[in-house]
Amino acid sequence: MQLLGITGKFFRVCEVISRLAYVNLLWIMFTVLGLGIFGFMPATIALFAVTRKWVMGDKDVPVFKTFWMTYRSEFFKSTLFGVVLFVIGYIIYFDLVILPTGGMFNLLRLGVFIFGLLYAIVLLYIFPIYVHYDWKKSMYLKYALILGASHPHFTLLMLAGIVALYYTVITIPGLIPFFSVSILAYIIMWTAYQVMRRMEISQGIDHEAVATNQVIEAR
Repeated sequence: MQLLGITGKFFRVCEVISRLAYVNLLWIMFTVLGLGIFGFMPATIALFAVTRKWVMGDKDVPVFKTFWMTYRSEFFKSTLFGVVLFVIGYIIYFDLVILPTGGMFNLLRLGVFIFGLLYAIVLLYIFPIYVHYDWKKSMYLKYALILGASHPHFTLLMLAGIVALYYTVITIPGLIPFFSVSILAYIIMWTAYQVMRRMEISQGIDHEAVATNQVIEAR
């Protein structure tokens, strides 16, 4: 039975809220099951796989099945990929810490800082690209940087949403266990999806083929 009017809108809002809370709890649970360090990447990939479905209009996606199948199939591959991302980030952080100031070192620090900004852009786009395309790992890094840097207005929009979410959960800490990560993933996935669609259109890529030809798909 389809509910209309205010009742229908209220029901849909409650449904969205419950789904976001549910997938947020799944992310926490599966991250803990992976002992944190090993569960973070596959749980995050699984979260984005579910969020991708919602962004693409599939509101009836089986959340647990999609999450679990993605988590299981991507456990080792995503963990290794996470190690690569962590090592790159650690090198950038380490260089900024140990480099002294003054003279030519300021120029070196500026170069490392710029590289750090590019790395931050990659982190914003890497998960949406990972769950949307079936590519080699090096391609994910390349296109995460290209898409983020070539669409600065969308990147800034994404950052604005992240900042707004941050201040919201800081103001209302009770939201953290239920909505913090799921809403963050939705903000990032929705914004990145707009960029990816524009790239597909500009390059004449078949969107339907992309939607059905990526590896992270519950079967």
